Amino acid sequence: MDKPYTIVQHNDYKLTVFHGISPLDPNNDNVGVEVTFPNGESFSAVFFTLQNIENLMKRYKKTGECADGLYFWTSDMVIVQQLSEKTICATIDKLLVEGEFESVFSKNQEFTIISSDKEEDYFRSFNESL
Repeated sequence: MDKPYTIVQHNDYKLTVFHGISPLDPNNDNVGVEVTFPNGESFSAVFFTLQNIENLMKRYKKTGECADGLYFWTSDMVIVQQLSEKTICATIDKLLVEGEFESVFSKNQEFTIISSDKEEDYFRSFNESL
């Protein structure tokens, strides 16, 4: 079983992309992104593609969510043209250079270090709670 996340060391931060266990569609999907800096601080945001937002709103129209698809929102949202490691890292790098990173990403108040022997148990319980 593949892990439901990918970890990448990039420049001065560690990037964790939570993509789930289903295959990622880089043009029509969304992923949770956590950025961890060497001092231990971590920040989170959710990256969406425009096509994914459009599909979610169409689904909401059928399910009745968000006033029958009238609107869509989420906190800490970043919209990108494609969900790829290159695009996500380039976006984060630009936000850092422009001083906008902390306006877009939310600082995580608590973080838990998970030992590698407990990793599978943690993510299994996380997936079961969804």
